[in-house]
Amino acid sequence: MTYLLTVVLAAAIGWCCGHRTARVRHVPIGAAVDDEAALLARERARFDELVASLDIPDDPRNAA
Repeated sequence: MTYLLTVVLAAAIGWCCGHRTARVRHVPIGAAVDDEAALLARERARFDELVASLDIPDDPRNAA
């Protein structure tokens, strides 16, 4: 009976260790921040390009 309990305990420990190490873990490495900054810079450049092509009169509140 002791051998059976030992085998069951060893199998349970092996099962737990195996499943713990087999899990895929998401580890952010900082590349997403760089990608987002590049995307925002590109969107800002596109926005500035579109606004520059518009014929918008100056704001009268800025006239001194």
